[in-house]
Amino acid sequence: MASKRTTRVFSAAEVAKHATESDCWITRRGNVYDVTAFIGDHPGGPELITEYAGKDIDAVMHDADIHDHSDGAYDILDDYLIGRLESASSGDGEDSGADVSDDIPSAKRSAQSSGFVDPVSALDEQLTEELASAKKPLLDLSKPLLWQMLTSTFSKDYYMTQVHIARHLPEPATIFANPVLEIFTRTPWYLVPLCWLPVVAYLAYDAHVFGGMTFPSLAAHYAFGLGMWTFFEYTFHRFLFHIDALLPDHPYALTVHFLVHGIHHYLPMDRMRLVLPPIFFALIVQPPWWAFRAVFDHTTCAAMFSGGITGYIIYDLTHYYLHHARVRTAHMREMKKYHLAHHYKNYDSGYGITSKIWDYVFATVLDYTTANGKPVAKTA
Repeated sequence: MASKRTTRVFSAAEVAKHATESDCWITRRGNVYDVTAFIGDHPGGPELITEYAGKDIDAVMHDADIHDHSDGAYDILDDYLIGRLESASSGDGEDSGADVSDDIPSAKRSAQSSGFVDPVSALDEQLTEELASAKKPLLDLSKPLLWQMLTSTFSKDYYMTQVHIARHLPEPATIFANPVLEIFTRTPWYLVPLCWLPVVAYLAYDAHVFGGMTFPSLAAHYAFGLGMWTFFEYTFHRFLFHIDALLPDHPYALTVHFLVHGIHHYLPMDRMRLVLPPIFFALIVQPPWWAFRAVFDHTTCAAMFSGGITGYIIYDLTHYYLHHARVRTAHMREMKKYHLAHHYKNYDSGYGITSKIWDYVFATVLDYTTANGKPVAKTA
């Protein structure tokens, strides 16, 4: 049996007053949303929201030429629901901001008020049946996530489905209850060049000064290393970060997957978990280094890896840029659409971040113009 809750009612004129980047309301299907806190994290860029601030955005959200939206986008929107439009309510001329009763199932109401951020929401009833049945609670985002993963009882299939349905929090989620340990899980973007540019400089210096490599040779090896990184970028992303099929169905294995990359798909706009922690990259670069050292001398490897690590820096900063910056160039706009489709449409393809080169080579190109990110089959 449905129970009652109080819902705020706003007139269209009141909504229209909130039409700036610092105070942004929008409407959709009779609902009113305050998306001010989300503007900076909008995958399509803040300008696409502010352009329609104070207005109804239902038609815009369905217009792929403006900015295509996945099913997960509508779930994120529900977190910012603040009321109903006056004309969409049963009101008979109530003042803006009046209270009315709204029928909402008690189970959903209690979930929304419990702090459990990702329940099946009231908005799901307005979406497709496929989405409403797919999105289920996975983790309580108001509590530390590590212990929840380690003690989880859900299956691998359930986890893989839910972890790839994007959620959004205005602040970074907490992984460790211990505040000291928690610090090491958060990596601001500027830490990447701060840590690794000195390594690049040292490797180049080592090759030139101690190894006697000439500048032209150093430049050639450096360029080779840059190109080599594009391959590593693809293979790390596809075969390490998305080792989904080979992952054991065990809480510990799922926890490792979640910490390595799953959390990024679950919370793709978390600013503190968009670039690799220095210790993590220091670990994953060891196998390539020693593999190359088994074939080449130290000087050659130092020169190549000075370029390779430069490629990594460009990759991680590009990744952050695609998620959070207002992209300016045509290539970056294309890669932003491409990468966000990897998050919101089809995580089984589109592994390139800085370019699509290796996606073309290995036939994993993602077509973001289709609903599921897969190419439309051509018929005779």
